[in-house]
Amino acid sequence: MSENKKEQIIAAASECFARFGYKKTTLDDIGRIVGLDKASLYHYFDNKEHIFTTVVLNEFRQFFNQLQQDMAEDMDCEKKILTFFEKRIDFFSQQTKIIPQITEEELKRFMDSGMELYSEIEEEEKSYVAKILKNCLKKGSIKECNVERISEFLFALVDGVKQRYMDFTSSDRASTHKEKKMLEDIQIALKIFLKGLK
Repeated sequence: MSENKKEQIIAAASECFARFGYKKTTLDDIGRIVGLDKASLYHYFDNKEHIFTTVVLNEFRQFFNQLQQDMAEDMDCEKKILTFFEKRIDFFSQQTKIIPQITEEELKRFMDSGMELYSEIEEEEKSYVAKILKNCLKKGSIKECNVERISEFLFALVDGVKQRYMDFTSSDRASTHKEKKMLEDIQIALKIFLKGLK
């Protein structure tokens, strides 16, 4: 299997999803750009959901790498963690806007097709947050703690708040009001948790 061809498919799919949205993009659209028919695409990806999740997670990896480079070294511990989660949530919120209302079955296929890659990236994220906490520990900004466990708790905390607002089968899931309220609640929850570490 040619990795170069796979990358071409991902790039073509990214262009199609951005232009037409998830629902209106077809495998024929993607194949046309890279010179492959629908049957040939199945040699590289299981289905359209698999292509989409790969596109989103690849873009997130690029976003995550850039975020780490942009994060100011002199930013205080709390601000750095709040900024990280805020930008992370904003990224995924923007991605979900290109998917109109989807069924629970489609949502399950999205999750199944991207779980391995998502888990890999999430581990990198948790390590990054643990690294922030470790630096804060060295500076005396927080008290002695297991930074890996605290990083796990922070992700669980954010995911728990998100579950109250994220309904991928609802047409109003991307409403500005809901996103703003969700972000406010996440910031409050994180601040309370981080205050306990000081």
